Amino acid sequence: MNTKQRKKKESIKTIQLILLAIAVTALVLLVVKAYEHNLSIRNDPHYGQVEVFNGEDYVWITPEEGVAPNTLKAEEFKTDSDGRPVYTGTQFKAMTGIDVSQYQGEIDWQKVYDSGIRFAIVRAGGRYYGEEGEMYTDDNFAANLAGAKKVGLKVGVYFFSQAISTEEAREEARYTLELIGDSQLDLPVFCDWERVADTEARTNGLDGATMTDCAAAFCQTIEQAGYAAGVYVYPDTGYYGYELARLTDYTFWCTSLGNHPFFYYAHTLWQYSFDGKVPGIDHKCDMNMMFYK
Repeated sequence: MNTKQRKKKESIKTIQLILLAIAVTALVLLVVKAYEHNLSIRNDPHYGQVEVFNGEDYVWITPEEGVAPNTLKAEEFKTDSDGRPVYTGTQFKAMTGIDVSQYQGEIDWQKVYDSGIRFAIVRAGGRYYGEEGEMYTDDNFAANLAGAKKVGLKVGVYFFSQAISTEEAREEARYTLELIGDSQLDLPVFCDWERVADTEARTNGLDGATMTDCAAAFCQTIEQAGYAAGVYVYPDTGYYGYELARLTDYTFWCTSLGNHPFFYYAHTLWQYSFDGKVPGIDHKCDMNMMFYK
């Protein structure tokens, strides 16, 4: 091998060593960056979480897998001259409705319809939260159900649940079905399980898994009777109670008080006010909006 060939060979080796050094350096940098990224993840207390408004404050939650997020945007809502929110988006159509119980008194349903209300969710009854947990019928259920149907409103039903076992939840569903009788409904029968601010409430301390079991048992019993079923959810039970991924087969009716639905998960019905004023109703009532394709 002559001098020229030797120099060429040495030059090639030098280039190879330089390329190897560059590759090693790049690999080291990638490893360092991956380590720093993993370290930042471990140091981030909210990694994998989203910040949501719960009606009082902004909090962090870990989204449930398999539960669709709410795609409605604040800018898709405006307020009309009566102070009611109006949906202006294009992915859904919307209608305004109410939910009522005996606390609204005797209702002039024709005036309600004429005011623009197009659906009503009527309380059938409930379970007392005392130790014995007796069930009761809403005094105005029959009149409200018949009145709302007569004027052409779409009608659904809800039962105020305080079930602490699946047996009680099924009992509540059967009780509700007896009250409905052979009436046809346009909207689901909802399980309305709520926490009660009473230190003696029988439901105090009920865990999320059992809450979910109860809601599922209620809804399954309703569906077996041929009706659609749904679950009423508000921020506390939605973020810190129900395992919502187990309830996605049912219609979600969710509360987020204000001018737009800020609850994180997707829902068909939005309860936006507890103090609505509607012609034909002498007392304040809950206001709702329903979204549909």
